[in-house]
Amino acid sequence: MTAKPGEIKWGPATSVELRDGTEVKLPVILVNGAEDGPTLVITAAVHPTELVGTEAVRVVTREIIDPKKLKGQIIAFPVTNPFGFQFGEYTSPHDGLNMSVSFPGSSQGSVTSRFANFIWENATKKATLCMDFHENVEPCLHFSIVGYCKDPKMEKMALEAAQSFGITVIRPAGARFELPGTKPGDLSYSSTCMANGIPAFTPEFEASYGLTLEKDEEVTVQVAVRGVLNVMKYLKMIPGEIEEQSGIQVLHGNYEFKGMTKANRGGLVHRLVKPGVKLKKGTPIARIYNLYGDVVETIEMPFDGYVWGWTLRREFLTAQSGATISFCFTEL
Repeated sequence: MTAKPGEIKWGPATSVELRDGTEVKLPVILVNGAEDGPTLVITAAVHPTELVGTEAVRVVTREIIDPKKLKGQIIAFPVTNPFGFQFGEYTSPHDGLNMSVSFPGSSQGSVTSRFANFIWENATKKATLCMDFHENVEPCLHFSIVGYCKDPKMEKMALEAAQSFGITVIRPAGARFELPGTKPGDLSYSSTCMANGIPAFTPEFEASYGLTLEKDEEVTVQVAVRGVLNVMKYLKMIPGEIEEQSGIQVLHGNYEFKGMTKANRGGLVHRLVKPGVKLKKGTPIARIYNLYGDVVETIEMPFDGYVWGWTLRREFLTAQSGATISFCFTEL
């Protein structure tokens, strides 16, 4: 795919073949501004069950931005993992990979790794800034994770861009995200970018599960669209003042991800606290009942801090021994 200055183009960027010869294509939208400027790379639906970012990409690139009035270019992958997308799966069924931790990938690797490598070589390495869209189970805090970079100028850009996006900013502290398809030492796409000196951050929205995705009625879509436009204003790609986010809770301060709570017993999970509320260490945040109605475990806040969200969907509020329950962070 190529787009001339002042032009928008969309279509398959590359493809791979499955066992029966079926071709799977990687969709991309290119918005090439009439004037030179930054290159903004957006990846959405890396986890294909998370579609708020996909809708935000559509609204920004197809309805709002005029390439003739744009400085720089947008390289947007509306569905970065088409393999899981076909089946509504969080990871790729064809090779079992979590695409989020598959970068920079390999041109000779499995199907997911090949798409990750194509994006890395043809978009990420050219980027001024990368944004990787994800979601948390509702109810949750809208927030951006901003990692660390060996180049302080690049880290400063990533942090300022995330702050301009307008939602709560949280830094990682070495705590592990225990998510499907990941293992100790795995780095997310944004963390891999930062490790290679490429400014990047990860906005996390409230889950698209149960949403219409209509921008006129869904706050979380409006937050995503406003955030992208704010970042483009920060990069001087488009004119205008950065707008504050509305309709959501935003915490202002220095915050750090500290880990995830776990269950030791199995059963039905009652969530006892709201995300974004400051809690004392030892505060009960969830209670587990066995199938006979007895309380078998109370999950407590492991430190003074906050819950940003849960790992349990509304339709299946259960846990088994070792299951993760919540994400927790603290104020520095």
